[in-house]
Amino acid sequence: MNSLQKIQTVVQLIGAVGLLITLAINYRQLRIMNEQMQEVRRSTAAQHVLSLLSFIESDEIRAAVNLVYTTLHKKHFSQWTEDERQAVSKLGSSFTTAGTILQSGLMPVEPLIMGWEPSIRRCYQVLEPYMREMQKPENGGPQYWAGFEWLYRQIDLMTAKGQLPKASLSHYSSTAHH
Repeated sequence: MNSLQKIQTVVQLIGAVGLLITLAINYRQLRIMNEQMQEVRRSTAAQHVLSLLSFIESDEIRAAVNLVYTTLHKKHFSQWTEDERQAVSKLGSSFTTAGTILQSGLMPVEPLIMGWEPSIRRCYQVLEPYMREMQKPENGGPQYWAGFEWLYRQIDLMTAKGQLPKASLSHYSSTAHH
């Protein structure tokens, strides 16, 4: 092997080592970028959760939930006043919006369910007869409050998986529609 071949071999080895170092640096950068993207996703999910909770926890929605807990569970929906129907409509629409957002997969279901499970469960059980009436084709149709229904079904799924305690059925048995 002459000196030119030796120089070419050394240069090729240096080039190969340089290429390997470059690949290692690029790989490390990709891993760091991936970690940063995961952190951005977690942060975005947290922002979505906070926004949704803020939406659901408005004074108007809290008042409607209170109305369901204190008044509407005692009477059939045909006896509700116009103001009660409007409050129920806003409440159902809010839970439907929350369910639709969660169903889209933009954010995790668990934070909302864990915090709002008793209210969602109770409101659904009291409002279900009204919802069934509104889902008739001559009224709102089968999609009426579909997101609310989906949200309620998530509670059932999480309960079945042991992620939530089972609700006390006796607590809900005194409603007027049962």
